[in-house]
Amino acid sequence: MFAHRPRRSVHQVRLLVAAALLTVGSLTACSGTAEEGGGTDDAVLTMAVAAPPTLDPYKANIDLNNIPTVALAYAPLIRMNADRTFTGELAESFGYVDRQNKVFQLKLRPGLTFADGTPLDAPAVVRSLEYMRTVSPKAKTWAATIASITAPDAATVVVTNSSPNPVMRQLFSQAILSGSVVSPAGLTDPGQLAQRTFGAGPYQLDPAGTVAGDHYTYLPNPRYWNKEGQHWKKVVVRVLPDANATVQAIQAGQIDYAALNADAGPAVAAAGLKHITASVAVLGMVLADRDGTVAAPLRDVRVRQALNYAIDRATIAKTIFGEFAHPTSQIAAPGFDGYQAALDDRYPYDPDRAKALLTEAGYPNGFTVRAEAHTPGIAAVAQVVAGQWKKIGVTVELTTDTQVPQWLEHVMSRKFPVTAFGYGNLPTYLSSLDFMRPVANPFNPYATDDAQLRQTLDRAIAEPDPATQAGLFQQAVARLTDLAWFAPVVRMDGIAVTGSRVAPLEAAADNGLPSVVTVRPAG
Repeated sequence: MFAHRPRRSVHQVRLLVAAALLTVGSLTACSGTAEEGGGTDDAVLTMAVAAPPTLDPYKANIDLNNIPTVALAYAPLIRMNADRTFTGELAESFGYVDRQNKVFQLKLRPGLTFADGTPLDAPAVVRSLEYMRTVSPKAKTWAATIASITAPDAATVVVTNSSPNPVMRQLFSQAILSGSVVSPAGLTDPGQLAQRTFGAGPYQLDPAGTVAGDHYTYLPNPRYWNKEGQHWKKVVVRVLPDANATVQAIQAGQIDYAALNADAGPAVAAAGLKHITASVAVLGMVLADRDGTVAAPLRDVRVRQALNYAIDRATIAKTIFGEFAHPTSQIAAPGFDGYQAALDDRYPYDPDRAKALLTEAGYPNGFTVRAEAHTPGIAAVAQVVAGQWKKIGVTVELTTDTQVPQWLEHVMSRKFPVTAFGYGNLPTYLSSLDFMRPVANPFNPYATDDAQLRQTLDRAIAEPDPATQAGLFQQAVARLTDLAWFAPVVRMDGIAVTGSRVAPLEAAADNGLPSVVTVRPAG
């Protein structure tokens, strides 16, 4: 899953995948020095992330806090732009070569090499992608359709899927990191990927300038194919767990760039810092036990719809996130194929209607249900929702886990019929693997199935015409919203914040913030 962490870096959260790890760090002071960047050299970019990054690019995509560091050292096969168009990076050309979205072909640029001097050819890409399939946290879902990866010649990679997969471009882009190719030298001992970089990106890790857990220094890769893409003589990544400390460091000129979540918005606005925003994730409640296995009331769609009508989304958005979040009743986001503006208000706040639906379903006095959240970021939303549900007679026994592994264990054990969630903006095909398909996962732990939803998705993923496909995905999202398997609450913004030494950022789309490799010096 892709974890979104408030007060953590949120670059390209569209990809993001599953946003299940929202956290809030403790207050930490910035102690940058000139040698580590510290904002004193116009040719040095100093950026902040909220936790020590995972350097292995294929393990890193569990947490979007890692994406900036991966992008520095590992070039993707395909680049996804801010407007969700795709251009070649390591792959000179790419696309499906069939009409069923099953066979995807990439042609590599000539003369590519990794930073370590190893030729970057098709066999090396195949080996890297096979490693991805074994270690990526989302490989069993997002890449599960891949049947084979072959190299018919030194410049060509062919990915064959056992069933239609319409998002191969995004899968092999920097948005999801699955196309971040690793050198064969790094794969001889994958354990070393946690301490060193073995990529073909614009920069490479400088171990001499790195103290794990505190700061990471990157220097230009002399073998990078696109010299115009190297804007800095050095990039220093500092670990600052708290957003307020990051904001203060940017004000002081110690940090040049950071990507923060919506809960940092008030501090950014109060400081008057340069920033741009983009919708990056949805937060809300999973009404998981749709068959009533543990909580019988949730079997009735009227009960699930009542819980949706009982949420005052606008108040939650304003109270917790200010102007940096937007109320919504759907899991899809603007800019993505399943989004429909009308569904944002599918469940307007109406406690009287909620009570009437509960009465129709046989629960005029409400009921009690167990729910689970994790970390303060998600728990804050869950606590307010629980208070609003109490007004219609539904009592929530809320448990908040402090560790994500504990949360995952509890969710998958089916002990909690309701859970709180955060999820990054994604194309409907990818989100459907977690939200709509009858496969047990943290967002559908009871593996609920709906025949109409499944049939619509099957038609959509095999449809070669983008417009027709988008219409089918919209039908699927509408069906999911009517079924009320979820109670989305807010669509949260990511905030890219810059200091005075950084040029204005490229405009962000509604589906993610600019890539760190596009950040340029001012002037």
